[in-house]
Amino acid sequence: MTAALLMMDKNVISFDEHWPVMQPIILKLLHQEAVTRAEWQDLFWLVHVVCLWDDKGPPKVYNNLQENILDFIRQAQSNVLAHQEDQALLKAYIAEWRKFFTQCNYLPMPFGQLEGALAGKSASVQKKNTKGEESAVRKLMLDSWNQSIFSNIKQRLQNSAMKLVHSERNGEAFDSQLVIGVRESYVNLCSNSEDKLQIYRENFEKAYIDATEAFYREKAPEYLEANGVQNYMRYADQKLKEEEQRGLKYLESYSGSIQALNECCVQYLVTVFKEAILAECPGMIRNNETERLQLMFKLMDRVPDGITPMLKDLEQHIIQQGLADMFSNADQVTQDSERYVEQLLDLFTKFSTLVKEAFNDDPRFLTSRDKVSFLSCQY
Repeated sequence: MTAALLMMDKNVISFDEHWPVMQPIILKLLHQEAVTRAEWQDLFWLVHVVCLWDDKGPPKVYNNLQENILDFIRQAQSNVLAHQEDQALLKAYIAEWRKFFTQCNYLPMPFGQLEGALAGKSASVQKKNTKGEESAVRKLMLDSWNQSIFSNIKQRLQNSAMKLVHSERNGEAFDSQLVIGVRESYVNLCSNSEDKLQIYRENFEKAYIDATEAFYREKAPEYLEANGVQNYMRYADQKLKEEEQRGLKYLESYSGSIQALNECCVQYLVTVFKEAILAECPGMIRNNETERLQLMFKLMDRVPDGITPMLKDLEQHIIQQGLADMFSNADQVTQDSERYVEQLLDLFTKFSTLVKEAFNDDPRFLTSRDKVSFLSCQY
């Protein structure tokens, strides 16, 4: 057929004559059915000659192509909505989306002449491509999916995906690829070349962080009330680690998503319980509970001004403990200067060990130690 087309008179080339040949090939591509090499070459040539020689060809090709794409998407939506159960819905959507997205890489290829015609006076196709802009046909496909099936069911997709994440947080197992597949569709769906993550960020990321907040708003206070502060600190630390790993699995790997998730988790696992946690600090310091202090330090270091009250508690302890030890040995240290110096060194070593084991020799705690150790020596 291609050879015959080469012999055509441009005066007889029209969209109406050749669309009946083009359409079946387009439908095969959309449905991922086998296309012969001859059909593939014919589609390239027919698009080329119709867009080149039929003045009304480009808009007709574009509009009819759009209708074919929308028909395919409507059928895909029907296939997806036939499933009511959450996991079945997600599986169906991901299968349909991946099939469609694969064709977004292939279907635009024969439409180079259409791209040039649509670009018109503004720019050549080559210039558009060097700027990294989306192909008009690819953009048509993505926008059509977004405006039809995605806009209609994205809330159900998000709700179903977040239910699965909620189940995982409660210890239930499921196929994590269901959530990952939904996220990938949000990322790949956007045709905005200046912000490829816009749809993902405004929908999936927001839903994920909102669901995380709702989960810990409920669970964290319950755990604290049932288990006490010291057990709660271990719980909070463990959940922060779990959520970071979960976020790396389910969220897009650019830094903004993970940072937003971490801020949410710190807020609802640590910051809202800051006062209750810090109330335990003086007793832990007095009892030299270095492991628990280390855990508290790790948690409070994530919170704005969370360390400041701990520094004050340490300073107060050093002053009180230093004075108590000096007064208890007052008779000896006042009569024996060497004993006095030895007592000071013992106290400094004791407080240094506390700072090292409980606070990892953090410079802020070393500064507090040095400041108040000097003051206690003045008495």
